[in-house]
Amino acid sequence: MTSLTRHQDLPVILHNDKRGLLTVEDDRLDVLQLSRDGRPPKRLVSTPIRNFLLAKLTASSTTKAGSGQGQNQRLDLHTLVGKGDTLKLTKLHVLVEPINIPEAEEWCGNIMGLAYRGIKRNKKVLLLVNPVGGKGKGRSIVHDSVLPILQSAECQIDLRETTHRLHAEEITKSIELDYDVIATASGDGLVYEVLNGLASRSDAKKALKIPIAPIPTGSANAVCTNLFGVKDTFNIPLAALNIIKGQTIPIDLCSVLLLPSQTRRFCFLSTALGLMVDLDIGTEHLRWMGDSRFVYGFLRGIVSNKSIKVKIQLKVVEDDKISMARKARDRVKQRIARDDKVWGGGTDPLVNGVNGLNIKTSTTRDDGLRTPLPLSDGQVIDSTDGGDEGQGGEDGEYVPDHGPIPEAKPLEPDSTWVTIDSWGAVSKSTLKRSSIGSLRGRSANGLKGDWIDGEGVLYFYAGMMPWVARDLMQWPVSISGDGLIDVVVQSIVPRMMMANAITGAEKGEAYWLECQHYYKVSALVVENLDKEGQPIFTIDGESFPWDTFHVEVHPRIANLLSLNGDFYVSDFLRKHDEK
Repeated sequence: MTSLTRHQDLPVILHNDKRGLLTVEDDRLDVLQLSRDGRPPKRLVSTPIRNFLLAKLTASSTTKAGSGQGQNQRLDLHTLVGKGDTLKLTKLHVLVEPINIPEAEEWCGNIMGLAYRGIKRNKKVLLLVNPVGGKGKGRSIVHDSVLPILQSAECQIDLRETTHRLHAEEITKSIELDYDVIATASGDGLVYEVLNGLASRSDAKKALKIPIAPIPTGSANAVCTNLFGVKDTFNIPLAALNIIKGQTIPIDLCSVLLLPSQTRRFCFLSTALGLMVDLDIGTEHLRWMGDSRFVYGFLRGIVSNKSIKVKIQLKVVEDDKISMARKARDRVKQRIARDDKVWGGGTDPLVNGVNGLNIKTSTTRDDGLRTPLPLSDGQVIDSTDGGDEGQGGEDGEYVPDHGPIPEAKPLEPDSTWVTIDSWGAVSKSTLKRSSIGSLRGRSANGLKGDWIDGEGVLYFYAGMMPWVARDLMQWPVSISGDGLIDVVVQSIVPRMMMANAITGAEKGEAYWLECQHYYKVSALVVENLDKEGQPIFTIDGESFPWDTFHVEVHPRIANLLSLNGDFYVSDFLRKHDEK
């Protein structure tokens, strides 16, 4: 590939028959209209190369008047323009005169190489659409907003609408593995189905290498919040751009083994008991409210302030809140220092071909995203990564492991595991002690996961991404692909305290409350001590009856797409102090 120089111009004839100039400089494409009287050119379009989709020369029957030599050729330019909520698709058609056609051919090749650095073009996309997801607009959003963008990038699209529960799981159990990406137009439920379909295959480790790109048309869109941030959760053009240009990032999956039925489901987001089940499943009839239904469910749940009766056993790796926050923040600072050097995040496979470019590295984005600068570990998952252990073949040749995920077996907790046994009434003295400690917020006990005997459990919540909804960052120090589950055990406290905890919940501020016991674990077991009173728990928002469940992690075995090569970085992790 011949790289673009720092500044390259291409003369064209604009749609209004006026002279124009296409100029690429400082990682931007500008379309300029030239004047005949020496005045400065008028900028018609300006877009970051990051948002550029296609440059293509096509035959044109239009001949330049009086030229007497050859024909002009049409140059099609497809790009996203605008920022944030105003991001939209724009198609430009200009003409190139015969004398400039060789230069235009080179220019097209160069700008496409720059726009797709290290990213495959013309991706084959399996697009799964829940037509009635969320507020029932999934089908129209896809046809009106998503398909035009994918088609403008010349993606190959296999669109399939789901017709019933677990349909996406059925589809992905049997698809050919020749797709570059699986896009899901719905909420988190469709991502859950796709991952369970892929993970249940006999070639699961190979199937799970196909990355998933969510399109937020459902009522619960936590994956999009974690990828794009709170403000851009519902940014449809941004989600479509992620399908085209997203980088693969590895994520963990968990096996959740239900006993005694021996049923196994795979979890990528959360496992919940207590209040968090009630606010989700108990508000199913309010899906028309969008994610506001979860706030309503939370308020309704704290009115009852009901303790669940469970025995929780945790294989704890860490429970010091200050240490966990410091490590997560240090990771962010290291990434910023490293990734400011590379456009697009991650290690650029074509970096040697673009060394001459002057690429922006400021902390203010200029490509229609509110997302901070790329914060990738610099790793691109390929056929030998993402949980693929592989084997040694003949002559020491590497043989990738494309087989199934090993069978789940019941875990056997020992004396090194932390046990939380919650049952019976909660004493008033325990409530008072929890209340005082939580208001102080920084007592010695509050900074570790230490459990106080006699505390009741309002909810148990285990997760693998920071946000579970736009208004709740439940696991602010969660790190993608670290092989650990972040667990919150919320003790019973006075109702007013829980109501006040809503303030700042979207920023992760509840992390510092003493009444929120926080652990990083590698495995866990939970036993139901009241099967009649608490008959269900949830896996990624899907409800299941239960007696006991066992959870273990499969590190970095599945993949998502992210424009930044990582999850959105929260303000919580950008802070330099302890709180």
